[in-house]
This record gives sequence, C-alpha cells and structure tokens, in this order.
Amino acid sequence: MSERSASPGFADVEATLQAARSLLAAGARAEALDMAERLASDPVDRADWSDALGTLLTFCEAPARALPFFERAVALAPESAVYRYNLATAQRMTGALAAAEANLDKVIAAAPLDAHSYHTRADLRTQTPEHNHISEMIARLPQIAKDPRNEIMLCFALAKELEDVARYEESFVYLQRACSRHRRSMRYDVADDVAVMDRIAQRHDVRALAARRGEGGAESLFVLGLPRSGTTLVERILASHSAVRSAGELPTFPAETVKAVQRSAGRVVTKLEFADYALAVDPRALGQAYLAAARPRAPESDRFVDKQPMNYLYAGLIARALPQARIVALAREPLDICYAMYRTFFTGAYPFSYDLSDLARYYVAWHRLMRHWQATLGAQLLIVHYEDLVENQESVSRRILAHCRLDWEAACLAFEQQPGAVTTASAVQVRRRMYTSSVGKWRRFERQLAPLARILEAQEPAGGWRFDSPV
Repeated sequence: MSERSASPGFADVEATLQAARSLLAAGARAEALDMAERLASDPVDRADWSDALGTLLTFCEAPARALPFFERAVALAPESAVYRYNLATAQRMTGALAAAEANLDKVIAAAPLDAHSYHTRADLRTQTPEHNHISEMIARLPQIAKDPRNEIMLCFALAKELEDVARYEESFVYLQRACSRHRRSMRYDVADDVAVMDRIAQRHDVRALAARRGEGGAESLFVLGLPRSGTTLVERILASHSAVRSAGELPTFPAETVKAVQRSAGRVVTKLEFADYALAVDPRALGQAYLAAARPRAPESDRFVDKQPMNYLYAGLIARALPQARIVALAREPLDICYAMYRTFFTGAYPFSYDLSDLARYYVAWHRLMRHWQATLGAQLLIVHYEDLVENQESVSRRILAHCRLDWEAACLAFEQQPGAVTTASAVQVRRRMYTSSVGKWRRFERQLAPLARILEAQEPAGGWRFDSPV
C-alpha cells in the first residue's frame, strides 16, 4: 500500500498546506503560521508532510519550531537527500552547526553534484588548511559546472573556503566567476534602482511626510540597512532585551504599502511611479494594517523588531505611518560593505551585488537616500556605524537601546547567547562574540576591487561617507 493511500486525511492536509503557502505568498504570515500550527498539533507520520510542514514553518520565520518536523522526515525517510538537506539548514539557523555539517556530509556523499550543499557547508565554520573541502570541490567542479546554477553555487563555496585559508588570489578568481555568471543570467539595470532612490528622496521630503500622519507604533522597532552591514547583529542585541522579541525579516511593511498603492491607483504602478502614489496612501490605515499583520500573535514581550533590510526604501513612509516607531539604520565603510555583498549569494534579492560597477553606483545612491532620511526624519532615526559598534560594543549598544526607549540590560552584551533562530546569511556569525576581523577585509583584495574603489572615490561626497562623528 502506498504512503498516500495509507494516510487518512490526505486531501485535508494537502489543502491546508496549499492554503498556508498561498497566505504566505500574499504576505499574510501570521495567518499562514496559524494554519501551520494547526497541522503541527496533530502530525501524521508521513515524511513528505513532515518536510512540507517544516518548510512552511521555516518560511514563517519559525525554524526552531520546524526542526522536529525535519527530524521526523529524515527518521521516516533517511535515504532522502532533500529531507536531510532541509534538516541541515534548520540546524544551521538554530545554531546546531556541527550537526548541520554532519548531515551535509551525508547529503554530499549521496548526491555529490548537489552544489547547494557544498555552499551551505562551507559557511558553517571558518575553514582551516588542515580541515577544508577545497580539493573535493575543485575535483567536482567540471561536472557540476555543466549546470550554470550549480556552477555559481560551487564557485561561491570555493571562494569562501579559499579566503578562509588565506589563498586570496584563487578565492577572488572563483568569486568573480560566480558573480559574472550570475549577473549574465539577469535582466537588470542598476540605473532603474538609482532613479527610484533619487525619486524617493525628491518626493518624500519633510513637507510631504508631515502633511498626513498616522498614530502610534511605539511597539515596533525597525532595523534596516544594506545587507551585510550588521543589521542581524543589532537585531540580536535588541532581541536580547527582556522587553523585546524579534519578528525576523518581515515583508510586511512593503507588502501592505504595495496593496494600499494598488487600491488607490486602481492598477499596478511602476517602481518609479510608486514614490508618488505612496504619498496618497492613508498613513493611519497603513500603520494599522502593518501592526495587525506584523505584531506577533501571543506576544511574549512589549516590543518587536522588524529587521527587513530594504525598509530603507520605506523609511519615510514608516515614520509617517507609525510616528512613535523607532528606526535604527546600519552603515558600514563602503569598500567593506560592497565586498561583503559581492561575496554573498542572495537568493532572489539584491541584483546589484554581482557586478562591481553596479555595486558602486547603488551604494552611492543609497548613501544619498540615507543622507536624506537623516535630514528628514530627525530623532526617529538613529544611524549606527558597524565599525563603531564592534570597536565600542557597550557604549554603542547603550546608545541603540536608549534610542529605542529601552532601559539598559547587561544581557544585550551577550547577544551571541540569545537562543532565537537566525534565518539570514549571518546565521553563523551572530553566534560568535563581537569581533573586529571583518573591518578592513577588503584590503586583501585591493587590486581586484580597484574598479569599485575608483567609482566610489570619484563619487565621494564632500563630507565623506560617515553619517555622524565617531563614538
């Protein structure tokens, strides 16, 4: 008898899973999570359902809740490389890094052409000359490279491990190969994003944002900035406070804004038009819709952190819709942040990060936009420099908490002990104590990054790249 025919309620479970996925795709994460929890309360001993439920919970930013379902899927179908890979990714998010590596070793042994497994495994720890996977990956590359998508992932993995063991010239060769291959697969023009950011700065000025305002929002703390700038680090510092809970990287504010704009315009608007149409949205209704969708159900705290990096595009609308919310933005030395983005594979996001010229042009436009928010949003916005935070952990952490109207708690200095799961590219790094080794890392690749440096030097503003004086 097949697994399907032996399991009761097949249609009900499948329908519920599909409905939850649809809710999640529509931005209704809380409702999707409710459905997932209903399924989780009466699990069926089926590997595929257990894996599907674990995947759903992970996409709902609940990987710790998902972990036992992935474990159940592997227990029921230990031969499945897919289920074991999903278990390993959940273990990575929840900090079980040694277990994740052991499972990925098994996945690769069973599926030696699975480039995603090599990529995920490479990130679990700092590789050493004695303990790495470089030779194994180089040997596999000719066969894996027959599929361009797999070639990209394996080259990113090779670049990371080679950098770990200080083979910098070789590392950048593989990194550039991965980024160039991925960039060629896209239809993207960075000029479009630059135009959008400049249009936002032009239209979302003090007068426009003050014309109509919402109310409330004191429970919401927004952490935003370019990827790899330290946003997850600040999120973990805040979430270590007894009165704060992390809600993860919520798509909620952009999603609610898009829905409101489409209702107002009666059609789908272009990215450039969006800056204008967004100002016609009722800010009070937008703020209420955001809080209803984003606020954790069964809250365990008074405040929650929304760490959606790209909310830098919506900072003015956030301040207008939720005037009592607090916003913390992260900034980082431009060559370091650009290199950090270049060396990271972002699934379906940040298309500007795979070409050095695109990176430089995007960074310059982003910097102009953040200067605008600094001048426009006043005390509601705090810009923190990553370098200041890692060099002066306690003083900058105190400054962040004071900005968020939180009393000081020493637990915020031990953010690496915070047990919550991390679903971002920083899942491994934020489980370490504060470190300064990423400051100035770009200098290892000074020659290779020269085209990027030349554009940044030519575009550097008169006041430099810093947003405030050093701490």
